[in-house]
This record gives sequence, C-alpha cells and structure tokens, in this order.
Amino acid sequence: MIGENRKQILIVEDDETISSVLRMRLKSSGYDLFQAQNGEEALALLENELPDLILLDLMMPTMGGWETCRRIRQNERTKKIPIFIVSALRSENDKQQAKLYGANEIFVKPVDLDSLLKKIRSYLGSPFK
Repeated sequence: MIGENRKQILIVEDDETISSVLRMRLKSSGYDLFQAQNGEEALALLENELPDLILLDLMMPTMGGWETCRRIRQNERTKKIPIFIVSALRSENDKQQAKLYGANEIFVKPVDLDSLLKKIRSYLGSPFK
C-alpha cells in the first residue's frame, strides 16, 4: 500500500515512454510511485502527498521543471524533498541553473538507470521505511 511501508518517489515527466521505463525500474526496485505529466499536476499532488524524492523533467507543457522546482523549494512543507532533474538539457549553464533552483542532482537523458538507482539509494537508503 502506498505510503505505509515503502519509500515514495514522484515522477514528473510528460514523455510516456521515459515515464514507463522509470516506473518499471523503480517499482521493481521496491519503491512506491506517484506520477504527474507536468508541473501543475505535480504541485497539486504535493498538496496531499509528501514523497521521499522527486524526479523532475524540465521541458514540459503547462508548467516546466524550472518553475516547478522553484515552487517546491519555496513551500515549507516540500522544500527539503530531494529533487533529481532528469532532462535532455546538458549544457554547463543548465547544470548550474539546476543547482540555483535547488535541484540536488541532475541526470541527462538518456538516463543510465543503474546510476540513477544508485544515487536514489544514496539519498533514501532502502526502499522500505
């Protein structure tokens, strides 16, 4: 059951293929998952849920990742949740901007799932609470 025994990850990604791959790998690794297609959906979900970590795409419709990250960091309730940017943006400027907006880590697409999972475990430890 979500929220009772397993650590939770919010995936904010508008590309269904990427989202599906992330969901399959993380679920098989023992994490419970929430999903949002864009920043607005993510912020609405965060009003009721408090995941242990957020995977956030940057280029999305409606509200992109930069604004979403900024709002998560401004909210007292959510500001300490680790945020991992998962994006096709790869310039040094993008990486610096991610840190300025409060992202903990940045992963460039296509993501090495083993590296991502290793970094998630370094932040969360076991998927079980």
